[in-house]
Amino acid sequence: MNQTLGKFQSIVLMMVNPGQVLTRRLADVHWVFALLVSGAAFTLFFLQTGLDRARGGSGGWPLTLGLGAGGFVYGTLGIAFVGLVAWVLSRLLGGRQDPGWVVKAIALSYGSALVYSAAGLLFNVIFRWNTAVSFGVTGVLWALGPMIAVFQKLSGGKTFGSVLMATVCGALVLLGWGVLATGAAGR
Repeated sequence: MNQTLGKFQSIVLMMVNPGQVLTRRLADVHWVFALLVSGAAFTLFFLQTGLDRARGGSGGWPLTLGLGAGGFVYGTLGIAFVGLVAWVLSRLLGGRQDPGWVVKAIALSYGSALVYSAAGLLFNVIFRWNTAVSFGVTGVLWALGPMIAVFQKLSGGKTFGSVLMATVCGALVLLGWGVLATGAAGR
């Protein structure tokens, strides 16, 4: 029970005080758990997208479930890929963290997106509101704060390195998000 509570504390702390997690707690978080956080966040976000589209008449259950499944794959494998890109960039800038640490840190940064997406899905189902933009996008944007802390740590506090990693990794996240969303639009 105590280990489970500690894992969920890491999610909340990553939202409000990422520096503490990065320096003291990240070693206690398993990479599978971290990727499940980002996977669940994108699953719930894309489920909201599917429900919003179904309510608007441009999709149904197959599209909604397909978007949710795509969100899980994107939130796990896609975010792991983004983490590996961040690791390569950090190594080029003199960073010393191992790839597992980087992937865990970036994946766990999506804890805020998980919280917002879970709340958004509840509002979507209970009140039948379109919530993908108001809750889903807000959560993903809130994940940028912890990720910036990760990039600062990876670059040794160098502004150029942090900005470079944030730009490249942010563009990759948006590109993957767009491919998934527009690929589903063609169905």
